[in-house]
Amino acid sequence: MPNKGDHTILVIEDNPGDFALVEEFLLEQIEAPAILQASNYKEAQDILSASVVPFDIILLDLSLPDKTGVPLIQDIVGMSLNAPVIVLTGYVDLTFGVKSLSVGVSDYILKDELTALSLYKSIVYSTERKRIISDLEISEKRARSFAKQLNDVLEEERSRIAREIHDEFGQQLSSLKMTLSSLKKNPGVNSDVGPILDAIVADVNTSIQTVRQIANELRPVLLDKLGLFAAIEWLVSEFEKKTGIAGRIYVDIEQPVINKTLEINLFRICQEALTNITKHAEATMVNVRIESKNKLLCIKIMDNGKGIAPSTLHNRLSMGLLNMKERANIIGAELNIDSSSGKGTIIELKVNINGNQNIDS
Repeated sequence: MPNKGDHTILVIEDNPGDFALVEEFLLEQIEAPAILQASNYKEAQDILSASVVPFDIILLDLSLPDKTGVPLIQDIVGMSLNAPVIVLTGYVDLTFGVKSLSVGVSDYILKDELTALSLYKSIVYSTERKRIISDLEISEKRARSFAKQLNDVLEEERSRIAREIHDEFGQQLSSLKMTLSSLKKNPGVNSDVGPILDAIVADVNTSIQTVRQIANELRPVLLDKLGLFAAIEWLVSEFEKKTGIAGRIYVDIEQPVINKTLEINLFRICQEALTNITKHAEATMVNVRIESKNKLLCIKIMDNGKGIAPSTLHNRLSMGLLNMKERANIIGAELNIDSSSGKGTIIELKVNINGNQNIDS
């Protein structure tokens, strides 16, 4: 007895005998399917271009009179509106079958092995797999959106704390310094107390510098006032001062306008990369290169350290690498890490600078 369920099926097949057989198999297994035939690529193109609602399944013969092979698959998959595409072919070529799966085909069936049941099972598995993949993509977009919102909240909180530290605590320390200076100038203060006051003032000065440094690391003032490129230059300079590791930076003359979400996340990725180099690389030199071309921003961070062990590089729980990857995902950036033992590490970040288009793509 045929299985119930609405099925709209496009069969792209130029051989009348093969089409009749496929149609017979479909009618045997599915109750009242809507079957449409395209006998060549041009007809299939016209049908798919005119379709507003996607087909439930597309059955594709690979040897059409006007197009064949991988180019045919790529075009049909591109026009399918996300409908599963099952290839039906008479050519026994396992290598090509595997390759076709890599370009978007849901299944690959030899015509000589085709039966009504095998065809129906392939249709059911392909449609269910497509549904699951679609659900996963929706969940991934929701998770990415949530991660972006959480990241925005964290950055706002960092900015607020940095302002509080700089404005409140910094001013209190500055006020204390002024009071101590005034006290030292007071004629009634014993001369023996002067050196003690000088030592206290020196400690207060150190505290003021520490407060400013903490506030800057939480949210660099340069990032808000002068933008990403100046902030990264400052980051490399501070890295060199703190670690003694030589830091060189090249920034392309062209410095495009970048939105705040991109700026913050790119800066944090660079910050995390330099932190990891400090902790683990045992490097003596770091080069940072920033280039912009055709709306694509590329940042490379290269060190001459000991490299990252494969177990660490592929460890999903490695927090430093995980943080960089998550931030790259938030802004739709491509992050590549190339490392080998004793030959250092190259971290390459590529991102389209068209703002929020990156986030939801």
